[in-house]
Amino acid sequence: MKKTLNVTLLFALITTLLWNPGIATADELTGHAHENGLRYLISKNALVPDTNGSYNANNNVTRGEFASYLSKVLNLTESNEIQFNDVPDTYAYALDIKFAATAGIITGYSDGSFKPTAAISRQHMAVMLERAIDYLKIPKGTSSITFKDNDSIVAEYRPAVAVGAHLGIINGSNGYFMPEKNATIGQAATFIQRLMLLAGDQEANVSTYIIKEVSNGALVGNQSFTNFADAEKALTKNNQVIVQNDKIIKMSSGFVVTNKYVALASETIKDQIPVAGNTEMEYLGSDATQVKVRLAGQVGYLKQTDVTLFPFALKKDRSYYSNENGEIKHVIYDHTTNKYSASYIYGKAPAFMKPNEKYYSWDGIYFTNDSGSSKGNAYNYYQFLPARATTQYTAQEIDDYITNKLAEMESSGASIYKDATTKSKLIGLGTTLKDMEAKHQINAMLILALAQHESAYGMSDHAQKLNNLFGLYVYDTNPLNKNFESVTANINELIEKFLQPNYITPGGAPGKNFANGAVIGSKAMGFNVKYASDPYWGAKIAGHYYRAEKAMGFKDAGNPYTIGLTTTTGLNVRPEPTTGNSPLFTYARSGMPVIVTNSDANGWYEVISDKLHTGPAYISKEYIQIIETVK
Repeated sequence: MKKTLNVTLLFALITTLLWNPGIATADELTGHAHENGLRYLISKNALVPDTNGSYNANNNVTRGEFASYLSKVLNLTESNEIQFNDVPDTYAYALDIKFAATAGIITGYSDGSFKPTAAISRQHMAVMLERAIDYLKIPKGTSSITFKDNDSIVAEYRPAVAVGAHLGIINGSNGYFMPEKNATIGQAATFIQRLMLLAGDQEANVSTYIIKEVSNGALVGNQSFTNFADAEKALTKNNQVIVQNDKIIKMSSGFVVTNKYVALASETIKDQIPVAGNTEMEYLGSDATQVKVRLAGQVGYLKQTDVTLFPFALKKDRSYYSNENGEIKHVIYDHTTNKYSASYIYGKAPAFMKPNEKYYSWDGIYFTNDSGSSKGNAYNYYQFLPARATTQYTAQEIDDYITNKLAEMESSGASIYKDATTKSKLIGLGTTLKDMEAKHQINAMLILALAQHESAYGMSDHAQKLNNLFGLYVYDTNPLNKNFESVTANINELIEKFLQPNYITPGGAPGKNFANGAVIGSKAMGFNVKYASDPYWGAKIAGHYYRAEKAMGFKDAGNPYTIGLTTTTGLNVRPEPTTGNSPLFTYARSGMPVIVTNSDANGWYEVISDKLHTGPAYISKEYIQIIETVK
């Protein structure tokens, strides 16, 4: 499982654009992969044919040509008479080069040259594009994107490459950027068109908007408009959608699926949330460039190019929950292959779930049927049990469970579990886990469940070779193969560098907004909000805990903790049941899970403090909602 932890997901903004053949008669550019960009440059008088009438779209673009394209598209007209020693006034692009240099978009070499006829490298192009981004005052955001050949990029050019890739203007191939490779005129045209789309140039968007109707499982109709606003005004029926380049970009209702790993800018918690590809989300609305979605209660926006919209009437299928022999099973649908791809059981099924029926949920808490009618809500005990809980299992019982589980995995015949009973890094961890629980007040079984999930029961390469049970520092964009001297050191690092300061302690470490509830949770609350992009990561870990309980006799669920949720923002947690003292800490957001240890404290609930504290903590009963958990 790849993480995000301290790394914001970096992603491409715009895919290759398609040309509407109705806009121009067929010629040498018709059907070209970069036709849209080429025609855009032509419309700006930046690209002109040669004496034979050809645009030479597949030729390498020169430094002079690329500077001229930018100058023309940006409508640069000011010159401070910057002169390069190899750009005479008679050179075809001399004036455009002066304009671009005056605007700060290009610079020359230390010998005073510009080398206008040299084919431009991809890294030099990225630098010019970044300067154009600055000139246009386009927000660059924060990016630390890297490619597999990052070391081949000139160090001072790496930020420009990262910005271009982050904004979707330039892309790599199979994880490589190929900095020294030259770009074609066609590719340069697409890069510039993407730049100008970001700048809001409507002329850069030459695609038409078509209204179609959903009828008998298909899209019919061909009413076209030159701009999104007019198409949107023409929508009169709930079964109508707006299509651009054969892609639905607006509908009345349905769901949204991420095409790849993205970052959702959540307006709910004012933070970036990593989201894996093939994640289903609620559709709330859209315009020509972005889609408003809700993921487990987190409302935010994603770019149209990052998602696919599915009207309910056109869906082939979707992920669902079911009651399988009294247990809740989550079956995941892959929208790229149109097949069910995985499933897992993670607890007892709630009472309202009937066998042989499908249930749907955006957050794993509130469930509906296929028509959207509410069927009930359920909080899985293991998924929403705060980390400060203490398991009732002894070190020996945990070791016995690990031994039996490894034998089970080994007998499965899967190659990864070959010799698991003798090689797994989980062997003999019971005492270590219980010692950690006593020292750090973090549930030993929770740590074990996390280790099982992240390390394939201690048999993954990172576990075997690096003693890394938790995928620490294995970021999506730049995995760091850190070698831990022992599994114990790895567990200590997880607790002391990640969970304790960032994910459990309210407020988290300075500058880090990872504390969204001290539970493994979901994208609604808990570690899962930021720790992993998989929206079901918390539920899957809960499944490991549940299956361990099932094997060991349900000692924890048999004597459960009482769990409540906070109901207000800015809630102070006190060291005594009175407001006459300074708070231990404050919950910035509502919906934070707490363990209630005493409900009879004169209008206060006694709770276990999420911040390490030797005694109990207290919250006014007015601000706690006790929840029923399924266990």
